[in-house]
Parts: sequence; C-alpha cells; structure tokens
Amino acid sequence: MLAGNQFKVVSTDSVSFDSKNFTLLYLPIIGRDAFALYQLLRLSDSGKITFFLEYLNFGPNQFSEALDKLSALDLVSVFDHHDAFYFQVKSPKNFEDFMNDDLLKQLLRSKVEEKTFKKLFENAEKPEGQNISRKFYEVYRIEPVEESDEKEPVEKLLQADDFNMGAFELAMKDAHLTFSNETQDKLAIYQLAQKFAKNWFELFNLALQTKNQDGTINKMQLSNRILAETKPSSALTALPKPVQALLNNAKTHQPTDYLNQLRKNTGGTTSQAEYRILNEMAKKNLPDEVQNILLHYVLVGRKNSVLNVTFIHQLSNECLQNNIYTAQAALEWFNNREKRSKQKQTTYSAKPKLVKKAPEWSNANYVELTSSEAQAKFAEWQQKMRKENDNGINRGNS
Repeated sequence: MLAGNQFKVVSTDSVSFDSKNFTLLYLPIIGRDAFALYQLLRLSDSGKITFFLEYLNFGPNQFSEALDKLSALDLVSVFDHHDAFYFQVKSPKNFEDFMNDDLLKQLLRSKVEEKTFKKLFENAEKPEGQNISRKFYEVYRIEPVEESDEKEPVEKLLQADDFNMGAFELAMKDAHLTFSNETQDKLAIYQLAQKFAKNWFELFNLALQTKNQDGTINKMQLSNRILAETKPSSALTALPKPVQALLNNAKTHQPTDYLNQLRKNTGGTTSQAEYRILNEMAKKNLPDEVQNILLHYVLVGRKNSVLNVTFIHQLSNECLQNNIYTAQAALEWFNNREKRSKQKQTTYSAKPKLVKKAPEWSNANYVELTSSEAQAKFAEWQQKMRKENDNGINRGNS
C-alpha cells in the first residue's frame, strides 16, 4: 500500500458508535495510532492514502500497523482493487457483546490492570426486575425443513472462528486440567485454533497430551506439538511391531516411569542425579514422548549404563534446534544420527592431507642459477648485518 494509492471508505453511514465504550474497551487493545485512524476513517470519503499520513503525521509503516490492528478486530475490512483500496468501516461492539466475546474480553484483560477490568463491570448498568422475555420457540412456529442427503463437510462445521471455549473448559474440568494463566492461555488457544484451523476437541486432546506435571496447560509444548504435526515427515508406513510398540510406549508414559521401566529391562537402578537430569529436560519444554525416545536411544540404542548430563544436554538441544517435538520425529532423528556422524567422519577422512614440500635447494640435484653478481650482493648484505649485530651486542654489555 503506497502513499499515492487511491482509497474509498464505505459503510460509514450505517456505523453506530459509542465513544465512551470504544475508548474504555478498544483503546487499550488497539493503541492510540489505530484509535485515531478509526476516528478519521469514520469521517472520510475518498482520496489518496497520503491524506491519512499527513493528517495523522504517520509514516507508511505506522499507518499499515494501525490498519492491521483495526482489521484484526473486525473494525475495518480492507479490499485491494489494483491501485485503489476500499475500507469498509464497521461498528464496534457494545459493552454487552464485547464482554460476551471471550477473545475480546481476554485481550482487554491482558492489557489493563485487574482492578481496572473489574471496575468496568461495576460501572455497567444492569437491568433490574424479573426477566419476562419470551423464548423464540414460544412465539414463532418453525415449519419442518426436509433434510438434505448431502451433508456439509465436517471441516466447514468446525471453523476456528466458531471455536467453542465453553466446551473446551468443560472438557478441561472433567480431565482436571487447569490454566497456568487463564488470560494468556486462552489467548494462545484462540490464536492456535485460528492459525491451524483446530476445533476445541482437537486442541483439548493436544493440550491434555502436552500438559505440565501439575496438570496445567503448557502453551509452549502445545504450540510445538501442533507445529511438529504440520511439518512433513518421512513416512513410517508398515512399521515393525517392536517399533510401533516403542512409539506407543513412549507416548503413554511419564519420563520417570519410562526410565524405571528401561532399568528393569537393562538392569541397574536410577540415581538422584539422573532424576535431576529428567527435571532439566522438562524445564526445556521438551515433550515427554521425545524425552522417552531420547532415553531409549541412550540406554538401549547406545547401551550406556548411566545418563551423562553433558550428553543428555547435547541431545535435548539437538531436538529443540531441529524442532523435534513428537516421538516419531525423535525416532527418525536418532535412527539417522549415527549415519550422519559416520558421514561426517568419512567426509573428514576423505579430505587430502596437506603435505609440505621441501625447498628446491635441499634437493641433491639442485642447480644454483643465481648470477654471481647477485650472490656477491647477498654476501655483502650478510657481512653488513653481522657487523651491526656485533655492535649491538657490545653496546648491551657495556
């Protein structure tokens, strides 16, 4: 979007606007630049983008950022029509609708102090008396509609915009899953649902699999798990039963339980130092199933009798740096790790060694080609240097 591009603002006549609510509810979220831009858009008709830049004293980037914030909250829709842009200005939500929108509510809560947020409800006018409103079905009789044989695809029924936070929270309650920070966790969940088109049930199952040990949601692991699932990975079709059993076992056990299980098979006991190593891996937000595959690689694959803190630190960092967040990806990574190491050694050993050549004058068949005149000059220079050196030594001893 360039300063010289034309613009046209539409729908301003139908926009309802409450300056008090807009200031209290939207200003903390969108900031002063977007707040000022929205006010000017409501009063504008058409012209060039430079009008906004000059009137608001904005730079191009400042204008784009403000417009993005407005469009992200559905206050303005932007339409690109070649060299011209159409801005459709929309009405902000009233207080009740704003607070009933859980995403907007949590955004506001994250931007203002808790006491300020609670005060908004104290100032809001509440109806008094008994609610005698009628239900829709009590007044309007709906004629039955014949069902179509063709049903809408499930994907269309489960759009991220219709994410059901209420159902998500009910499922959390049943599974004794809680928020670490309700406001921040909810914002992260809405963001993941919209970005990856996940419905509440899919996100709940992933949140359950990636939860912290204290039963709270782990935003980082949840995000990493979704990213790992969206990454293309080499197919592991027709897996041998032992490999499939290994993956299933890694996905269903806590690292401490899995380590003790390995000890029963390999022999030996687990030390307190090794339990501390597991705690360090957990602090890095490495998923449990990846930790388990890592433990299997060290104790079974490499047949190490104990966990070495330096080696475990190296392996866990490899996983994080290469976005290894699932048991399958970890299994592939560690299976190929030895191959990669051998390839590096082969490449290193294949490099030709540098051989220092002996000077030509050391060859027994060397023939001196320097002219007698040049040799005489060189002998004269050597004699001069010896005299200067002797004089220096004499001065140092005096």
